[in-house]
Amino acid sequence: MTREVASVHEDAPFSKVEQTFKLRHIRHLPVVDKNNKLVGIISERDLYRTVAPHKTEEGYLYDRSQLDEFILKFVMTANPFSLHPENTVKDALEAMAFRKYGCIPITDAAGLMVGIVTRTDILSYVAKNLI
Repeated sequence: MTREVASVHEDAPFSKVEQTFKLRHIRHLPVVDKNNKLVGIISERDLYRTVAPHKTEEGYLYDRSQLDEFILKFVMTANPFSLHPENTVKDALEAMAFRKYGCIPITDAAGLMVGIVTRTDILSYVAKNLI
């Protein structure tokens, strides 16, 4: 599990999502309320489906004003599946394999973010422990 989780507030401008993906080099972003409680998740794939980037000489870029026409609450997946710190790697692996999740937020009993498990985390675990 990754404990230092980047997240975005549910009322943040949609351009904050793209900016966080780019700066943190991540593909999944938990969405939290003012109390840091998990309320949704948004993926890089969700971003691509919402607004297409423009190809430039520097690479693919988004128009910030175009992004901010969208409201994060309506694009994110609300009430995402999550696990708790006491769940096992097997629990995470089964959820990812059978439900096709790219990541699983980890929350405490109150629903507060404490971490995230990604496919990369699972693959790293397998490489270290099973190979």
